[in-house]
This record gives sequence, structure tokens and C-alpha cells, in this order.
Amino acid sequence: MSDLAPLSLTAVRARISEETSRDLRGVDLLAAELASRLGQEPTAIEGRRAPFGRTPWREDLPASEAVLRAAGARAADAVRAGAVPVTIASDCSLAIGTLPAVAREVEGLRVLWLDAHADYDTPETETVDFLGCMSLGGACGAWETGLGTIDPRQVVHVGARAPEGDFDYAGQEQGRAELGAMLPATAPVADVLAALGDGPLYVHLDPDVLDPSVNPIDYGRPGGLGAEALLGLLRAVRAHAPVVGFELTAFHSADDEPTRARVGALLGDAIETLAGRSPN
Repeated sequence: MSDLAPLSLTAVRARISEETSRDLRGVDLLAAELASRLGQEPTAIEGRRAPFGRTPWREDLPASEAVLRAAGARAADAVRAGAVPVTIASDCSLAIGTLPAVAREVEGLRVLWLDAHADYDTPETETVDFLGCMSLGGACGAWETGLGTIDPRQVVHVGARAPEGDFDYAGQEQGRAELGAMLPATAPVADVLAALGDGPLYVHLDPDVLDPSVNPIDYGRPGGLGAEALLGLLRAVRAHAPVVGFELTAFHSADDEPTRARVGALLGDAIETLAGRSPN
């Protein structure tokens, strides 16, 4: 592993916009998993730990702005230092801070966004008043966050599967029109790699891209990736182009301990795979 770039690990121990404490518990569990697997304790970014529940995005964005800026700054600092930023956080709103910050440092950056939801809602299309569902749209400038933007054509989205009429369908279709590509979870790996091109990659992974049979969560959607399909895709992505950073958000850790441990171990495998430290 001597030829691998060093890792810069960050755990955002703060509520951004998620509804329950399970996602924040997931950050703590994954931080311990990272420390055990990679032999490095993540640096913590601390912030509010409450309140939980459905809170308006117009309140969550300013309440979380300092945390989002800090996470973006840490990722950008790591890239400038020749390290690979690895960030774990409680929900996808993290990307509002991280994606624009990394894109400013890496010319020709491409983003692989793995998620069952498009996360491309805007103030005009949103129906659930949730910042997490607006995260990629905000990072791509579909609405103004004040934290910078990336070109939506840099983004390849894999896994969105909102049926017509669902709460995020309008945002999904806007993303389909504006992003570089939007592919189903069942897309052949070769199609994903072709859409990404050859540039440096930043990967965003939301575990709800997994099928509910693998990751049973109340907002899961059928037709997602299986465990081996996820790891196979990540291995192919890492072999295809340099991965200059990645983030894992929204581990909605199950109350059932065996399920929580099983999914947490799979996500640990995913992190090791992207970091090039996987035994496989």
C-alpha cells in the first residue's frame, strides 16, 4: 500500500437535516469502523446534535452552514496536500459544502452520485421541505446555497428511481435533464464508466442506493443494488480512474443490532474498496 495516497478521514458529528438520531448514530458507528479498518481515527467536525424531526430547509441550511463549510474546507485542504478526503456524515446535505470545494481544487473533476433519490429538488419543486432532498441540486446551482456550485454536467447519478407522482419525481426529472447522466441502479458497469469518462473522480455514496433486501430502511426503494453489485461497481470505478475523494452519508443505522452490524460491515467494505485498501 506504499504507493497509495494518504487518507484524510473526517466524521461530521452534527445533525444537518436528517429526521432521526439513527443517522447520527450511523456516523459514530462508521467512525469506529474506519478507525478499526484503516488504523486512523477520523477528525471530528462537531455541531448541533438536535432537534430531530422534520425541520424546514430554510432553517437547516443556516443552522448547518458552519459545519458544511468546515467539511468542504477539510476536503479541499486534503486534496491540496495530496491526500484523499474521506468524509462521513448524517445526510446528503454534506455535499452542498464538499462538492464545490473539491471541484475548485481538481480540474476536470467528475462526480459519481450513488443514491435511490435524485436529491435534485429545488425550492420550486420540493414537496417535503427537506434539505437532504435538495443537496445535489444545491451543489449544482439549481438553487442558491451561498456555498458555491459545480457544473451539473460533471455529475453521473446512479440509482434514482422515483415513480411518477412521488415526492421527488419532479426534481428527479429536472436532474435527468441537467446532469451529465442519470442511470438506473441496474445499469451495466460499462455504461457507468463510459458516462464518467477518464477524469479524476469524487464519489458520493448514500446507502439507500442498496436494495431494501440488503439495507432495510423505511424510505428504501426496490430495484436497488445488491451487496456484491455495489462492491463490484466500486472496484471497477477505482480501477477506471483516480478517486480523489469520497463521502458516505445517511447510514440510517437499524435499531436491530444484527442488521445494523451487517450493513455497517458492508459499508466498511465499500469504504476500503474506494480507498484501495480492500483485501479483495
